[in-house]
Amino acid sequence: MQNTNQLTQEELDSLIRAIYGRYGLDFSNYEPLSLSRRINRIIAKYNLENSLGLWRKIIYDSSFIQCFIDEITVGLTEMFRNQDFWIKLRTDVLPVYESKDNLSIWHAGCSTGEEVYSMAITLEEEEISSNVSIIATDLNSSSIRNARQGKFSSLYQKTYTDNYAAAQGKKELNAYYSLAEENMVFNKVSTHNIVFDQHNLVKDEMPQVFDMILCRNVMIYFDEVLKMKVLKLFHDCLPEGGFLSIGYYDTLPKGYKDLFYTYDASCKIYQKI
Repeated sequence: MQNTNQLTQEELDSLIRAIYGRYGLDFSNYEPLSLSRRINRIIAKYNLENSLGLWRKIIYDSSFIQCFIDEITVGLTEMFRNQDFWIKLRTDVLPVYESKDNLSIWHAGCSTGEEVYSMAITLEEEEISSNVSIIATDLNSSSIRNARQGKFSSLYQKTYTDNYAAAQGKKELNAYYSLAEENMVFNKVSTHNIVFDQHNLVKDEMPQVFDMILCRNVMIYFDEVLKMKVLKLFHDCLPEGGFLSIGYYDTLPKGYKDLFYTYDASCKIYQKI
């Protein structure tokens, strides 16, 4: 393996094989350029000489693999991102479930939980939070720990406040959080019905049916084969007419129209056929 800044395909393939052979984790269907960039950041962060150094650490240091996973799967998210989606959710999607006794929602690839708390606030304001159960999952264990805390840097206070207002929030966002040690702590939101858990979309089953699945800005990292695999998992986890929402930069694989109907193209909302 060469000592270069840019991973060769041979180096990338060798790392992928090593991880799969040692731990059974398959990154072969991740988008290669994105995966290479993240691997290069890991090499730099942990002061490894090159990809061979990373390969050795992965093989011989079993305690390192969770650090590797957390670095590879870290997601960028924010509260009430893409406000037109949240408006559509309020005005068109959630009213479908107003009379439903038990509404179940899966946030797949929830990262650090910003969208989960956005959903909890929206459900509370639309007065349907009492009969809702939410499961929020991510492969990244560090992200799940942070999500459970509901604590976000106050550096984002203005951005999140503006996003919330633009998404037609019905109060002031600060009605839902307290400030503590330069963080917004969302301790005034009902979270008794939210379960955060670690889950691998690529290999783990989800033996449950949901009315709605949100998987936003996750599939951007997958190739066509993995996208279809994950999409079939979502299809199996939804009833007929159940909703799927993906991120604005995500694309569905060819053949998705056999599984889902486009409910709103601009907001990337689909319904199971």
